[in-house]
Amino acid sequence: MKKALLFIGAILIGFTSYAQERYLTVRSNDSLHGQPKFKASLGANIKLNGYYDVFGGLQGNDTFNVGQIDVFGDDDSGSFGMDMYQSQLKFETTLMEKNGKEIYAIVEFDFWGGNGQMRLRKAYVEFANWQIGQGWASFGDEALWPNIMEWEGPPSGVWVRSPHIKYFNTIGGNPDWRFILALDAPQSDYNKYGEIEPLVDDAHQTTPDFIAGVKHEKEWGHIRFASMIRSINYKFNDVKDNFIGYGFSFSGMLKKDRNNFQYQFTGGKGITAYITSVAGFGYDGFPTSDGNFEATPSYGGWASYEHFWTPKIHTNFVLGYTRYYTNDIARLIYDGDTDDIALINGDIDNKHGYGIVNIMYDPFERMTFGLELDYGSKTLDVNGTLNGNEIIDDKTRDAMRISFGLMFYF
Repeated sequence: MKKALLFIGAILIGFTSYAQERYLTVRSNDSLHGQPKFKASLGANIKLNGYYDVFGGLQGNDTFNVGQIDVFGDDDSGSFGMDMYQSQLKFETTLMEKNGKEIYAIVEFDFWGGNGQMRLRKAYVEFANWQIGQGWASFGDEALWPNIMEWEGPPSGVWVRSPHIKYFNTIGGNPDWRFILALDAPQSDYNKYGEIEPLVDDAHQTTPDFIAGVKHEKEWGHIRFASMIRSINYKFNDVKDNFIGYGFSFSGMLKKDRNNFQYQFTGGKGITAYITSVAGFGYDGFPTSDGNFEATPSYGGWASYEHFWTPKIHTNFVLGYTRYYTNDIARLIYDGDTDDIALINGDIDNKHGYGIVNIMYDPFERMTFGLELDYGSKTLDVNGTLNGNEIIDDKTRDAMRISFGLMFYF
């Protein structure tokens, strides 16, 4: 009982001493290796997400996802919205062991689960070069994020969060070089299409996605390369089978003072479940007319530059592009000018373009106001035959949005 009271007293003293830190932080008074034996913090990232759709097919979407532009629609009326769903809550704790090693754990939520419902973002434990739990998938580069008001990000970005088991370490003891090996929960994303439907049934997945990466980091920034291989199960015409997906990601950041340049390029087959603008649309694979099942080819990239005009005023420029396509797809349902028409031997070519410019003002520490212009373009080309007649359809539609908001971190 006495020990419990002493521990509670240490926590309260820690709260009094460190209340002015970035987060609400508590620390134990006892220390190991010059660090508190125990430290925990509770923080919040408050985000006002405001937007006005000038024109295009994204009315009602709380993010500027170019992949969701309705190329078949013609409603160009304006649309205004605001919400706080992108606000986040974060709980972190660090425990120092006698051998000098740390155990770090985090649980993080936002309110993006639909109608303001809470959603789990991260929950993992990190210790002795291992990370186990849910966090950023290692195929992407978690150190990158363009400083933008809309939080979908460029269409070729990789910001999937998945349950995983990661191992990371230095290469040859050199802290400038690190590698990572990871087994991620399979992202099965081939059974539900948006504008097209290949009539593929769901199947249980049996293998994790394997990811390997290497990173070189210095004071000027970093470069990173990652690769992935996947085995994806599917069911087509009541027959279960699988196909192989694979891909690569090359990314990096260059820094000078507070200015920075970020970039990322991705490519492969069967990896669209990891690509921002098409994740969840079901484009990882498709059945071909010869009875096989093919992984969908895709590639893209994005780049951003942030320039500080003054210590409190900064501007961001972002460009992004993604393309994926199918050749000789056996059968699909295409929601074009004729509703639900069946195409045989269809080919699809889908392209997404994205551009952003903004200006941000930091009136106080940890507070940012932003005003931003978002522009996107989506092109969908479909070729196929219906009852022996050739169908060729080419749809392109642009969208423009003005995003604004406030971000405050404590």
